[in-house]
Amino acid sequence: MTKPLISLIIATYNSGSFLTYCLDSIESQSFKDFELIIIDGNSTDQTVDILKKYDKSINYWISEKDSGIYDAWNKGIAQAKGTWITFLGSDDALYPTAFDDYANFLSTIDKDVKYVSSKLNLTDGDRNVIKTLGLPWDWKTCRLQNVIAHPGSLHHSELYEKYGLYDTSYKICADFEFLLRPGKYLKSAFMDKITVKMQQGGISTNAANVFIEHHRAAIATGELNPFLAFFFLNYQFFKFRIKSFIRKMGMKI
Repeated sequence: MTKPLISLIIATYNSGSFLTYCLDSIESQSFKDFELIIIDGNSTDQTVDILKKYDKSINYWISEKDSGIYDAWNKGIAQAKGTWITFLGSDDALYPTAFDDYANFLSTIDKDVKYVSSKLNLTDGDRNVIKTLGLPWDWKTCRLQNVIAHPGSLHHSELYEKYGLYDTSYKICADFEFLLRPGKYLKSAFMDKITVKMQQGGISTNAANVFIEHHRAAIATGELNPFLAFFFLNYQFFKFRIKSFIRKMGMKI
C-alpha cells in the first residue's frame, strides 16, 4: 500500500446521532490521498452499525473499551501510516476542499515545518455558524491562551516518533500539552482558510476543567512561570464568567 499523505483519526463513543454527518463530509473530500482510522470505545448505541455501513470508506476501525479520547487517539496513531496525522471530533465535519487546501499548502512550506493549522467554524446544534476560530501557533502566546484550531490541524508523524504519544492523564488538554513538548523549537505554519465545522459542546466546554488542565500543562510542560500562569488562569476564568453572564442576559458577545 502506498503511504498516504494524511491519516485522519476519529475517536467515537455512542456517536450514532451525528457520526453519519461527520463521515459524509469525509467521503465528499475532493482530495483522496488519505486514510481514515476510527477508534470506538465499545459503543452501545448504533455507532458500530454505522461504522459497518461505511466500512469501505474506513481503512481501519476497532470497537473496544478505552480510557477516553486520548487513549483512542494513541491507538489510532499506532495504526497510522500517513506522513501527516490529523484528528476530528465525531460530531464535526470537514469542508469539501479541506484536504485539498491542506495538500496544496503543504507543497509551499519549508520541510522543517512539523505542525500546520487553519481555522474552524464553531456551530450550534442546528449547524449554524456561531463564530470563526483559529490563529497561528505561537509558543509565547499559546502557553498563556491556546488560540489555535486543533481539529483538522496536521501533525507530522515525526513529532510522535520524537515526543511520544498523548498523556492520558489529561482528559481535555492533552493535545495542547503535546504541542508544548517541542517548546520554542516547534516550527509551524498557518493556513488562513476554514477547514472544519466544529459542533459546540463536548468535553472541552467544561470551562473550569479546561482552564485547570491548561494551567497544569503550561507549567509542567511549557515551563511557564507559576505566578504568571496563576494570573492568567484567573483572568481567563473571570473573562469566561463575564461573557457567560452577558449571554444569559440575551446579549451577543
